[in-house]
Amino acid sequence: MSVMYRKTGRYIAAFMLILGLVFAAAVITADAEDVYPSWTEYKEAKGLSTYTWNEVTDAIEAVLEEALAAYQAGDTDTALSLVSSAKNAYWSESGLKIEMQRQLPSASKKTVETDFTALNSAIKNAGSIEDTTTAKDVLVADLRLAANKLDGVEEDIVIAEEKETAATALFAEAYYATWEEYTTAAGLPLAVGRWNDVADAMAEVFREAKAKYAAGDAEGAYACVNNGYYGYYETTGFERNTMGFISGARKSEVELQFSAAKSATKGGTPEEFEKAVDVLRTMIRTDANKLDGVDENGEVTGTSRSAAAAKFLACFTIILREGFEAILVVGAIIAYLIKTTERSAEERKRQLRPVYTGAVLGIVFSFISAWVLEQLKLANSASQEVIEGVTALIAVVVLFWVSNWMVSKSESEAWDAYIKSKVGEAAGKGSTVALAFTAFLAVYREGAEVILFYQPMLNGEDTNMVWLGFVLGCLCLVFVYLAIRLLSVRLPLKPFFLATSILMSIMSIAFLGSGIKELIEGDVISMSSPAWVAWIPSNALLEVLGIYPCVQTVVPQLILLAITIVTFVYWLKKNRQLVQEAKTAEHSG
Repeated sequence: MSVMYRKTGRYIAAFMLILGLVFAAAVITADAEDVYPSWTEYKEAKGLSTYTWNEVTDAIEAVLEEALAAYQAGDTDTALSLVSSAKNAYWSESGLKIEMQRQLPSASKKTVETDFTALNSAIKNAGSIEDTTTAKDVLVADLRLAANKLDGVEEDIVIAEEKETAATALFAEAYYATWEEYTTAAGLPLAVGRWNDVADAMAEVFREAKAKYAAGDAEGAYACVNNGYYGYYETTGFERNTMGFISGARKSEVELQFSAAKSATKGGTPEEFEKAVDVLRTMIRTDANKLDGVDENGEVTGTSRSAAAAKFLACFTIILREGFEAILVVGAIIAYLIKTTERSAEERKRQLRPVYTGAVLGIVFSFISAWVLEQLKLANSASQEVIEGVTALIAVVVLFWVSNWMVSKSESEAWDAYIKSKVGEAAGKGSTVALAFTAFLAVYREGAEVILFYQPMLNGEDTNMVWLGFVLGCLCLVFVYLAIRLLSVRLPLKPFFLATSILMSIMSIAFLGSGIKELIEGDVISMSSPAWVAWIPSNALLEVLGIYPCVQTVVPQLILLAITIVTFVYWLKKNRQLVQEAKTAEHSG
């Protein structure tokens, strides 16, 4: 009897084992059903007539998961084949690769290609499971980032934890609208020692803003965000050091997030406002850690720099960045006048004198404006942003006019004396004055801001590093100016006119974007950043071009670009007509 029971038990155990294996095989098969040789077969099997780029990324991730499973099972060849399939039969075949190349910065596509190479190498070189898994996760993360941008999906931002600091206890007793008020109460020196001290105080300002908005006080919340910007971010030098030590693009990114938080007070839900403020707080904390050379836990990262080195780098970068746009415009104007003034040296000096005078007056008025703003307590305030924005918009009008005037004359001196006399007449009357005014605006637009940036840095220690950064930055700008002047005059007349006209057009579009951004920061205009513009990245090139991820800057720039193209085509046709008339007059004469 016992033998029979033992046999029956064995049969049951064998049956259960077989059943388990069948079930496991079914599960594995079910999971593997999502992996197809190519994207075309995958979407046909899933019945996808339309799809998002995130759905493509989901399919690629499934293939990569299968590749990782094969590698863990010791099947290197299958793993490599699946990675190749993910790259060629999914990423390329689906069109995701081409779309990344077309709509996103070139670095996005290159990063994904590098990620695929890294994963291949990890498998070929028998890397550890941990290394291979990490390589796969990095690849999927970069693909997901690109898919979110292409789909217009807001990325999940890892919000920094709200910690209680020494500032928390102080703000529990009273609210401090400015860094000066806070340092007085905390017994800290006004000059910033650690940027995380500023971030701690700003975190409490933001905490107060969220509390007020949750209580229904939208105006109070708005005022708190403004305090964070004008009372802390600008006055402490946080903005300047971010521009110098991290990047100008990052500074603009933070400034626009301030504007987004303020816009959220005008009709946004408490959750939307809280998220906007938390993102802002996280950005401030991240930048403070970079400036202090520490990680999120306060551990030294090895990238810290002395206060003197940081001050030098900030001052050098600021003068170089802000002066570059002005030098481009002034250098192009002077090269233009030298090239088109075919008279005596004295006549050439007479033509150039107003432009040099305009540039010098731009510097003088920059000092005067900075002094007036400081005396009226308008420095680092909304009024300063408005003045800068209005100046930039005036510059847009002048640059656009000069650009059209130049392209209208691009064929002029290639033909007979009739056309030449027209150019001489135009240049002799109002054109030189207009060019001088353009030089004035180009210098003045940046000058006052540079001076206000430098003022707080001259009040602290290491002022010698401030002057060293300034002098070296100016020397670099001198070389830029000489390169523009010496190289451009060697160009034939028509290409020179066209190139200068295009440069002025680009600068007018850039000034339009940056001018409107200043008005947004000055609370004159509210900003919005829907999905169709939110994908615009933040980098140095787009910063120079004044391109930002908000409707209020992008739409006017697109309109101006369209107008510029239309007028450019019009003048090219008009020039061809003038050439034909000149030829006809020459033959008939």
